[in-house]
Amino acid sequence: MKTCKSSHLDSGVESDIQCRSGPGCVVKCSSERMENAAKRRLAANARERRRMQGLNTAFDRLRKVVPQWGQDKKLSKYETLQMALSYIMALTRILAEAERYSAEREWISLQCEHFHPESYHHYTGQKMAMDGDTYAQRIFSYHPEHFQIAN
Repeated sequence: MKTCKSSHLDSGVESDIQCRSGPGCVVKCSSERMENAAKRRLAANARERRRMQGLNTAFDRLRKVVPQWGQDKKLSKYETLQMALSYIMALTRILAEAERYSAEREWISLQCEHFHPESYHHYTGQKMAMDGDTYAQRIFSYHPEHFQIAN
C-alpha cells in the first residue's frame, strides 16, 4: 500500500490516506479529498445558517421592545439598530432628568407639563393620543443618522 498525502487547506494539517498502489491511487485520493471538502463545506454552511437564524431571532426580539410609531412595515436591521439607539438615548435623558430633579414631586410635575389633558385618555385606553404630541415624538422618534464605517 502507498500513502497519499492530502493537505487540508482549511486547517493547514496534512493527513495520511492509505490507498492501493497503482494508477487508481491518484483518483481515489482526489475523490476522498473532494468528499472531505464537501463535508467541511456542508458543516460550515450549517454553522452559518444557525448563526444567521440566531441573529435574526435577536433582531426580532429587539423589534418587539423598541417602539415603532405608526409604521406598518417591519423595520430593517439598520433601522432597528437606529431606533434602539434613539430609544436608549431617550431613556438615558429621562433618567438624567430624574436625577437632576431629585424631589419626586418636582420630576413628576415636570413630566406632566408636556402632556395635554386629551392625551391622558390614551393611557387608560379611552381615546388615542393626538398626532401632535411633540414631546413623545421628540423623545422617541426615529432620526436616521449617517455613520461612516472606519476601515
